Amino acid sequence: MSAAKQLFKIVPLTPTEINFLQSLAPVVKEHGVTVTSTMYKYMFQTYPEVRSYFNMTNQKTGRQPKVLAFSLYQYILHLNDLTPISGFVNQIVLKHCGLGIKPDQYPVVGESLVQAFKMVLGEAADEHFVEVFKKAYGNLAQTLIDAEASVYKTLAWEEFKDFRVTKLVKEAEDVTSVYLTPVDGFKLKPIIPGEYISFRWDIHNPDITDIQPREYSISQDVKENEYRISVRDIGIVSDYINKKLQVGDIVPVHAPVGTMKYDSISKKGKVAVLAGGIGITPMIPIIEHALKDGKDVELYYSNRSYQSEPFREFFSNLEKENNGKFKLNNYISAENQKLQVKDLEHINPDEYDVYLLGPVAYMHEFKTYLVGKGVSDLKMEFFGPTDPDC
Repeated sequence: MSAAKQLFKIVPLTPTEINFLQSLAPVVKEHGVTVTSTMYKYMFQTYPEVRSYFNMTNQKTGRQPKVLAFSLYQYILHLNDLTPISGFVNQIVLKHCGLGIKPDQYPVVGESLVQAFKMVLGEAADEHFVEVFKKAYGNLAQTLIDAEASVYKTLAWEEFKDFRVTKLVKEAEDVTSVYLTPVDGFKLKPIIPGEYISFRWDIHNPDITDIQPREYSISQDVKENEYRISVRDIGIVSDYINKKLQVGDIVPVHAPVGTMKYDSISKKGKVAVLAGGIGITPMIPIIEHALKDGKDVELYYSNRSYQSEPFREFFSNLEKENNGKFKLNNYISAENQKLQVKDLEHINPDEYDVYLLGPVAYMHEFKTYLVGKGVSDLKMEFFGPTDPDC
């Protein structure tokens, strides 16, 4: 991909303009979700061509509007300096790159946001508000465009590439692993453990005509020029993958990206992995690489039931093969087993790298505990939009 497209001129806001926008922060906090929900409705009706870049399930649940509202609020609070939210911004950049977001889509979002503010706030969204907001939005949009252009340059390929399904393996009663290889024979590079790939699914449903974008973690190292993803049946697309996808089917795939990557240069000798349910998928290559590097690895693995626990045999064998270097701690909700913070009391931040992924409530509980314990570099990410609740 070429150099970043210059769609907006970055013009620093004046102190007066910053104060004006920040004075509206309470309004954005209170009405933000209404504004963003209105924005998406307006945008999808006015610019239907962008629908295929959005997960419509996250629209129906309200998760995507909630995340965008949180993003706008945080941006307004940090207009002087984005450094405190740089991690959050970086996750947005990588998700945009994984989905193949183009610079030309930013004016569409900007115009839709302005219309939504006018509809929700009425006279409060006057000419002065619109002028200052457009200036601030343009600064943020061009910053993201520039950052995304830098990421695109590092990816293994541009755009989406057709992959063929080569194998389907049932890992649990509701989890299927999908093996895929490039149709054109492109040689896949080794992954960085923790990366994910984005897909554009046509699920052949007469009631759902839009292409469905989804992101899935790569659940093992590249072998035989194949990626593997492992998908739990919990939604429209995952149901299609588990019940209707067939060997030989073709699906477009974007190059890997990710924020929760294995830290191969860390000098710490121990790794603790906390995985809830299907959050185990990116942890598999992370665990394997950590063991190859000679680290002691502890896995705290929570599932609803034995029947819904993927990779049970794999981890059992891994524990046997590694002579005490890998310790598996299983927690099954149906058996009244639950990971407790007391199980993690021994984790010394100076000795352990810690990885965390699972349902939002699970992540919130253990992130709060681990950060309070002094784990300042906790490695975690979110399935779906970056969640403001965690």
